[in-house]
Amino acid sequence: MYKDLDNFLYEETTINSWYNDGFLIVQDMLTQFSSEDWEELSENVLSKSLEWQKKLVYCLDNDINKNELNIIAKMLTINDPELFDMCIDSLRSFNNEIGKAFVLSNPSFIKLVKERIPYAGAATKKILQDFIDKFYL
Repeated sequence: MYKDLDNFLYEETTINSWYNDGFLIVQDMLTQFSSEDWEELSENVLSKSLEWQKKLVYCLDNDINKNELNIIAKMLTINDPELFDMCIDSLRSFNNEIGKAFVLSNPSFIKLVKERIPYAGAATKKILQDFIDKFYL
């Protein structure tokens, strides 16, 4: 299933096609992932193109799945402000026991968000502040 996901995320699509159908297809693929698929994704995510990574993180959203959280954490290490903001936005949706425990066990996330806020636009600041409000106890 990983190979299918990889190929799909590399496909050229229109923006409308991606937001209307593409991300739903990827979310469905992720629900069918085996532990081996998650391992392969984890091993390869940092070597993918920025566009591929952005498409992927857009599809990770509170499936109460630690694999998704680990993938997001890996992508937070990439030096791209837009991808960082997308990762934090995805993490916000993990507003449950597993998500909170994950964020609290990674205090660097809060530090990075606080450092990013002064440089973010108005809409992004709201997302980052909401993340702080949800996870910074």
